[in-house]
Amino acid sequence: MRKLLMLLATAVVVLTFAGCSTSPYDYGTNWLLRENDIPQYYSKFDLFYIGKAPAEYGDTHDIQFNWTKTHTNDIFGHGVRVFSPEIQNPDTENVAEALEYYLENFHQPGHPFVLLAEGKSADLLYSAMQKVDGINVKNGFIAAYLPDMQPKTAEQIADDFSWDDLKAASNADGYGVIVTWVSCINNEKMNPVPQGTFNINPLNWKTDGTPATAKENIKAVFYMPEHKNIFWRKVEEKNFCGAVINLKKGVLEISSPTPLLHVTKGRFTLNCISMFAGNIAQNAGQRTENLIKAREWNRVK
Repeated sequence: MRKLLMLLATAVVVLTFAGCSTSPYDYGTNWLLRENDIPQYYSKFDLFYIGKAPAEYGDTHDIQFNWTKTHTNDIFGHGVRVFSPEIQNPDTENVAEALEYYLENFHQPGHPFVLLAEGKSADLLYSAMQKVDGINVKNGFIAAYLPDMQPKTAEQIADDFSWDDLKAASNADGYGVIVTWVSCINNEKMNPVPQGTFNINPLNWKTDGTPATAKENIKAVFYMPEHKNIFWRKVEEKNFCGAVINLKKGVLEISSPTPLLHVTKGRFTLNCISMFAGNIAQNAGQRTENLIKAREWNRVK
């Protein structure tokens, strides 16, 4: 009898642990922002963001939180649910795990969602997208805004996501797209860019050499941790900069003021989302509306 009780107790322990998730994203402390308490039907779309403040800004939890908040809520508004994991060791596997956890636990199938990152974080998110199921229009995928990821051609992007029929964005209207460009700010020196590199201009959403002036820049939104007054750490500036795609060089040339307020060691650092904040937010909303309208039209048919 005693042996039977011990076997039953062991079975209960095994079943208990088997039913427990070991994901680090089960706990709120591993998310800088996790707005799963807001009903999805109140949100225009979900936003999944990964990114980190430049090292020169500091690495405290408060700085990372405020950097994230500035790049998400302060840009996209309160009508968007934001999910931003705090990834201690950023690599493709860890980013894929966080993205998969969001899709399986917080995302309602079919609800619109947008992905956002820049620079090295954009490279990781791009790679993670290839490892995770559910990144498709049927599931609500609108766009991945990934400025300054490693240069790719439109054909490479289409090949990388051929099974989900994703492609490089060709205009302001489509969904199921990758949005990216290679930034060249104020003629800075850069390594050569491969021929045929895909770029889209975030001010006019064209892929040719049509220039866009600063008047087309809705607003820039920067996080500046050096301000002693916490209410002055977010800076918004309308008509901040213009941009044009240099087809020969394969880059987006950005003509921008460079006050010390916005630079680190004389250069912009991880601020391409910041510089085109208003245009990115408006475009994500428009692409989402287009998908919703397309679904309604299909129902009518």
